[in-house]
Amino acid sequence: MTTRQSASPVLQDGGKRGSSPLEPKAPPTGGGEAPAGRPEFFTQAFIAPGGGQRPTLRQLEAFTHIYRLGSLTQAAQAMHVTQSAMSVLLRQLEDVLEVRLFDRTARNLRPTPQAQPVYEMAQQVLHGVGRLVSGARDAAAQRSGVVRLAASSAVAASLLPDVLVAFGEQHPGVRVELLDIGPDQLLEPVLDEQVEFSIGTPDVRSPALEFTPLLSDALAAICRDDAPLAQQNAVRWSQLADEAIITVRPGNGIRTLVDGAILAAGIRLQPRWEVGYLSTALAMTARGLGVSVLPAFLVAGFPYTNLAIRPLVEPTVARDVLLITRRQHSLSPAAEALLRLCRRQAGARPS
Repeated sequence: MTTRQSASPVLQDGGKRGSSPLEPKAPPTGGGEAPAGRPEFFTQAFIAPGGGQRPTLRQLEAFTHIYRLGSLTQAAQAMHVTQSAMSVLLRQLEDVLEVRLFDRTARNLRPTPQAQPVYEMAQQVLHGVGRLVSGARDAAAQRSGVVRLAASSAVAASLLPDVLVAFGEQHPGVRVELLDIGPDQLLEPVLDEQVEFSIGTPDVRSPALEFTPLLSDALAAICRDDAPLAQQNAVRWSQLADEAIITVRPGNGIRTLVDGAILAAGIRLQPRWEVGYLSTALAMTARGLGVSVLPAFLVAGFPYTNLAIRPLVEPTVARDVLLITRRQHSLSPAAEALLRLCRRQAGARPS
């Protein structure tokens, strides 16, 4: 006689299946010990990797309906299938798990002791699938999820703040994680898939990555708006010979452009101040300590109202701020939305 739990519901309509009771089969060997409190057949069927057949979601759904509703007929109605189809799904699940889930008599079905843990885990599986589907749809609709990007510190301080504000307003359920780094570090997080894309001007390239111009820029003289240079439409490099120049230290890609322009202009020019951060250079210029030589687009993102930007000419030194992505790799819908805002903001910047 099979041991029965007194609390288990008795399922009606069992006699309509027209089948003889299934005898329990021996569990497969080689699966290792089951966790405490969980039948070995249950662990092997649901958890063990590899091996034979696995239950289908349709079978699990049928079983949970039967167990919960207490009626094969009502379960079939809930799933909009015939009673015979429901019976087939239940028998297939029992065959896959190699365990009897219900005792069948001529008049009813009664859950076996093994049915309860199977029901609990089946509920977890179905709920997990439901969360997977809703989460994927929310991510596709940009209602939830995470977008990770990297940007040079200059881009992060100038271009991105307005972008992040707009993105937060349009997609409040999506979290943005920003990694602000040096230009020499822009490639690695994209290659390692830590971020979906990077923005900046790296000094090196990689064949595994794509580099797409996001905005074109040029080096400029940035001075106080009451300085003599501010009265000109453009500034020649030779005019900087008598100024206290502020720029970044050697090793930065911007410094390489500055040194090359000085050489091309045929002038002797040694920066008075060398800094590690562009924000430091702008703060010093705002206090009258010198003229910053930096990319023009940076200034608009900083809260200085007394600075003027004048393009440097003879020579004009252009540079591109690049979007860096993995080659042949699609961005998530949320990342695409964020990138559209970056392009829009870049297009709105004064050149």
